[in-house]
Amino acid sequence: MELGPIKSTRIYEEIVRQVKQLIAEGRLKTGDRLPPERELAEKFVVSRTSVREALRALESLGLIEIRAGEGTFVRQVSVDAL
Repeated sequence: MELGPIKSTRIYEEIVRQVKQLIAEGRLKTGDRLPPERELAEKFVVSRTSVREALRALESLGLIEIRAGEGTFVRQVSVDAL
């Protein structure tokens, strides 16, 4: 029997995974505004720091756009990007 290493997932990576899944399923669409950081932290039951880190990761992947003073919005993405 061969066993592989157990890979731990960081909290922000799980948030990224869930948001990507919502986009892939069409539950979040291009132009949709995400809730504020505080609300996301409450829904995910995590710290705002974890949410902020996840949002930065999603932005660097080109999946969302963070507009200062306006909010965070889903960008137009192809299925390949997910």
